[in-house]
Amino acid sequence: MACGTKTQKFTNLTVFSMKSIPNVRFLKNILILRGEGSLGDALISSCCYREIKRTNPKIKISVACFGSAYEYLKELPYIDKVYRLPIPRVLRPNQRWLTLLWYALKLRRKHFDLVLDTSLKPFANWTLFKHIIGGDKVLDYYTSPIPFGQVPGRCVDHEQAVLAQLGVVKPNKSYEIPLQPAKLAKRDAFLKQRIADYKGNGYILLNPFGSIAARSLDKMNIHRILKELAARTHLPAIIPCMPSQKARAQAYLQGVRQGVLLYETDSVFDLFALVAGAKVVITPDTAVVHIASGLRKPTVAFYNSYSIVNDPDNLLARIIHTAPASVNLFEFSAFETALAGLL
Repeated sequence: MACGTKTQKFTNLTVFSMKSIPNVRFLKNILILRGEGSLGDALISSCCYREIKRTNPKIKISVACFGSAYEYLKELPYIDKVYRLPIPRVLRPNQRWLTLLWYALKLRRKHFDLVLDTSLKPFANWTLFKHIIGGDKVLDYYTSPIPFGQVPGRCVDHEQAVLAQLGVVKPNKSYEIPLQPAKLAKRDAFLKQRIADYKGNGYILLNPFGSIAARSLDKMNIHRILKELAARTHLPAIIPCMPSQKARAQAYLQGVRQGVLLYETDSVFDLFALVAGAKVVITPDTAVVHIASGLRKPTVAFYNSYSIVNDPDNLLARIIHTAPASVNLFEFSAFETALAGLL
């Protein structure tokens, strides 16, 4: 499929257009740029990288990313090299121009056959960054099969549409969750130490934390959920928290009489191990939803949007659509019904 040869102007920058989109079978060395640092997006995108390698086993796949995506992607066997971008948790306009310029010049020396970006980031700093690396070898939103200005559906659907241009057809959308033996042993040791009669029967994983306040469960709903769990099951409840979230989690649990444990996660692999052992996962829209999907775990997920764009690809998931302003604005009877169908 050929693209127009005239240049496009965007964010006051002139960028190169590809003369033609190559077939992935003839490429030797590609770079995938991730403008998203989130773990959830990296999870559902990873199947696309595996399918590129399946289509062309000899190709070298490099990924440039940041945030928690870096930890996850560097463990995948079908990715040959992972570069950590000098970006904080979120990529913003006019951020780190000099650092990105230096890093782009470093990556340019690798002479990639193709630079693939599906992040939908129109920022001038990001646009300049990728075109310094790849010049007219950049395949992005503006040369994708989705018309300019049209919002795509699921992230993975957009990426797979781009892969179709490269000759990757009928890709498998499943993705892997790497479980590290050391993290599984750490989880089991914690449970045996904290629960005297623990027999390995599992637990309820309650994750209250979302990426922003509007996607995080509040203290009142945490207490209501824990009370409902105590009435329905004898399984313990576990709340995962990063070190920075521990004080907040402890404050949430003040006054709670039901048995509930906090589990401190030092890396994404602690979180993977914790989700793997759960009987049911309860969480707002965040990476935990997609970890549970990859592990095919029964899930109750709270979404403060009526769009299906980010719903998990998991037949065992029950979605509670809340008010747009906050995941905490929902009918509790909907949660009771969802939970009853999973326990």
